[in-house]
Amino acid sequence: MDGMTDRKNKKQAGSRGAVSPYPPVIALDVGTTKIACLVGELDEKGKLRKITAIGNAPAQGMHKGVVVDIKDASESIKAAAAAAGVAEQANGVFAGVAGAHMVSMNRRVSLDNPNADGRVTKAERQMLLKRLKNVDVSPDLRMIHALPRQYILDGQDGIKRPVGMWAKRIEMEGHVVFGAISSIQNLIAAVEAAGLEVRDIVLEPLASGRACLKEEDLQSGVMLVDIGGGTTDAVIFVAGRLVHSAVLPVGGSHITRDISVALKVPLGAAEEIKIKHGNAQSHLVEDIEMAKYSLTVSGTGPKRTVTFSKKFLARVIESRVKEIFSLVLKQAKESGYLSSIAAGIVLTGGSSQLEGICGQAEQVMSFPCRPGLPVNAAAVVDIPSNPVYATAVGLILYGSERIFKRGPSRPAEASTRSLGLWEEVLAKVKGWFGRQSKT
Repeated sequence: MDGMTDRKNKKQAGSRGAVSPYPPVIALDVGTTKIACLVGELDEKGKLRKITAIGNAPAQGMHKGVVVDIKDASESIKAAAAAAGVAEQANGVFAGVAGAHMVSMNRRVSLDNPNADGRVTKAERQMLLKRLKNVDVSPDLRMIHALPRQYILDGQDGIKRPVGMWAKRIEMEGHVVFGAISSIQNLIAAVEAAGLEVRDIVLEPLASGRACLKEEDLQSGVMLVDIGGGTTDAVIFVAGRLVHSAVLPVGGSHITRDISVALKVPLGAAEEIKIKHGNAQSHLVEDIEMAKYSLTVSGTGPKRTVTFSKKFLARVIESRVKEIFSLVLKQAKESGYLSSIAAGIVLTGGSSQLEGICGQAEQVMSFPCRPGLPVNAAAVVDIPSNPVYATAVGLILYGSERIFKRGPSRPAEASTRSLGLWEEVLAKVKGWFGRQSKT
């Protein structure tokens, strides 16, 4: 009998998988309206096995993707972490950074090959990367990403790996992203005030792209548009590389506020009305369609019923959505890569669930559009198939790769910039700012 029990226990243990020697991966998406905390588990080989916990909390102390009140933001972060079962002083979290303070530019740098035999070495590549990063900007900004896109050898473009090739003239094209030092410091301070440690931070649209875009999209040319609560992130990938990024100071909360003003209802009611009755294409709504919403006045007062035309509601929503996509289109045109978006637009973020929004994007931008769901973790169980979690899932995927490369027993170390798209992250935050001692 004891032998049968032992065999049964071994069978059950095998079905659960071997105990992982790696620590859990913790992702923290600090948004304008919502804080999301995801916890991932690696298998014994260091691959992401599953999402073990998801925690959410309404965001306080945030405005357009930026921390404006450290105490309120930290309480929201703490609540989301607690909902995911993450204890204080937990293993370092991978946090997303966004906000209208993010700026970017494309650069082209060059040098003459100093080697007598004309062969390109790692030294020339590193020199070009150093020149790519050497940009005179405001002292209030700090470089977050320096992403080489391609190399040009003696006028021949489209080269990804120049080392070992021959050329007299070597050029590099790349994309450089900057963020306001104060905004990043405030984000880190809020996370630490919640009792957590920031291991690395990643540009949020890069994380969303990591989760939602397939390799075919990246190679064909695609624009990812992530409509969050307070901002809209727009990034363009061509030939597998990031070529343009922008953060626009308008998002889903602006749609909600428009509805609140138009229907004269509180913001909470406006959000519910948007989700339940909203449509971003007014021509799809019949003139005679009406809707009702009951709300309680002053919490304890009598209920009143708001009756409104769905057509009117759709026109309110449509106006703001058109503005968002017009701004995205303007950014894309200014980038010079609009004609390279062969795979069209992938729309993600909480507001991407609004009915008719993909159709409105197609109408404004004249590109095919599809919803963006986390897809780059097909072998992982319990991945939330919801665009609300696109950034958090991307952070989990990124974090699992970083933890695996460090090894199960190695201490956390500084992130390094390499030529891989998903490896390009900022240097360890502690090295940047020299953290003040916690009090």
